[in-house]
Formats: sequence, structure tokens, C-alpha cells
Amino acid sequence: MLSGEKVSSEDSSSSLVTHTLRNNPMCTCGSPASLRTSNTPRNPGRSFFGCSKYNSQGLPHCNYFKWADSDSCHEKEKEIEMLRKEEKLQKTQLEVQQHIKEVRRREEEVQRREEEVRRREEEVQSWMEEIRNWMEEIREREGELFKRDLGVQRQCPSVWLYCIICILLYLYFSQS
Repeated sequence: MLSGEKVSSEDSSSSLVTHTLRNNPMCTCGSPASLRTSNTPRNPGRSFFGCSKYNSQGLPHCNYFKWADSDSCHEKEKEIEMLRKEEKLQKTQLEVQQHIKEVRRREEEVQRREEEVRRREEEVQSWMEEIRNWMEEIREREGELFKRDLGVQRQCPSVWLYCIICILLYLYFSQS
């Protein structure tokens, strides 16, 4: 084809539009790429360059593909969008790192509190052991007091009897 010729062809996902071939990039098979328009739902009406031998009566063709607007604003919009996404990703990563730090801080706090609880449980156990010892000592002293009381109670009738005898003797001798 000559550089001023016009090319036209159609298939289901793209259509070839009339365009001068001298401004078209070269595809990887060495022929000038054809400007086509996408008919796909994802990129409807978007122009692209593809191999001119594609869909031409079974001729071998390369898989050359380039969006026609890739060097223009669409590419810049993609770059801006990509930068926004990277910024958002970095912000999200920073937030995740902050959350991780907060989780670690809270885990350390939980560990510190668990250690404090264990220490206090040991302290309570120590107090409980001391209370048991005191209770045992109280029981022993109660036993001793009980034995003394029994001894006093046993001695009590003898003391009464002695007092009565003394009073009777006093009365007997004081009347005489």
C-alpha cells in the first residue's frame, strides 16, 4: 500500500477507519499498523493501532496493539489515576502500620496487665496461706483455752466446797 492510501475493514470487536498510513506506527511484522475503533463494552469507540494483516484472509499477522490516544491525555489520566491510587495505597499502608503499632501497644499492655494479675494472684495466695496459719494458731489457742476452762470448771466445785467449809467454820468458831 502506498503512504497516501486509505484502508477500511471490520470485525466484531473493532472497525478499521479510513486513515492515512504514513502517520501510523509500524507494527512488529514491519508493515504500517492500521487505525481501528474498539467496539468492546469496556472501551467502546476508543481508537487503537493494530496489525494491518489481522483478519485479512488468513494471512499471518503479529499481535501489535497500541491505543491511539496512549500518548495523549488518556495516558496522562491513567498516570494521574495511578498516582492517586499509589497515594491512597501509601496512606492505607501508613494507616495499617499505625494500626499494627496500636495493636502491638495494646498486646504489650495486655501482657503487662496479665503479669500484674499473676503477681497479685501470688500475693493473694500468700495471704491465704498466712490466714490459714493464723486460723490454725487460733484453733490451737481455743483448744488450750477450752482445756483451761475445763480445769477451772473442775476446780470450781472444790473451791465452792472450800468456801462453804470456811464459812461454816467461821460461823462455828465465831459463836463460841
